[in-house]
Amino acid sequence: MSLNLHVGAKYSRFESLSRLMGEGGRSDLLAVAVARQQQEFDARTLQDHISPRTASDLLYKNALDDHARTIFGGLIRVEPHAHFTDAYQKVRNLLLSDDSEANSMPGLEILADNVRCTHGATSGQIDEEELFYLRSRGIPTRAAQRLIVTGFLDEVIQRLNHSVIGDHLHRLVEGKFAA
Repeated sequence: MSLNLHVGAKYSRFESLSRLMGEGGRSDLLAVAVARQQQEFDARTLQDHISPRTASDLLYKNALDDHARTIFGGLIRVEPHAHFTDAYQKVRNLLLSDDSEANSMPGLEILADNVRCTHGATSGQIDEEELFYLRSRGIPTRAAQRLIVTGFLDEVIQRLNHSVIGDHLHRLVEGKFAA
């Protein structure tokens, strides 16, 4: 399992290669990005299934504000004879400003039979009804947005299944909003 957290730096590029060479191998790739102002985070991944009966699961979640930008380019490749591969690739982007930009390019290259592979990417803004609900309970707009973003990113943090690391990541994300 790998986790990448992107909160600092004006520009960051991350490359990840997960090569599943042994039968029964598994790879979990997780990432969280909270980008503000002019920050740009660029992530490139390859989930390369070489052996049969391997599994990989990628979940990247990005929250972007101001003029921030994220780029994701990922590929699931299933080599010949890597039958019974089970691979997922999911990228979710939450745009907090009309000027933020998320570019996602997930991909599949399947050269074997009898596999299950899915990929997808979504981008959207905060649901106005959710924001209204929180505001109607006396929560200021910025605090309400922070709650929604924290909940959005929490899916990744929960997959770690480690409370000490999860608590630390929550503090880092909260610190990003406090800045």
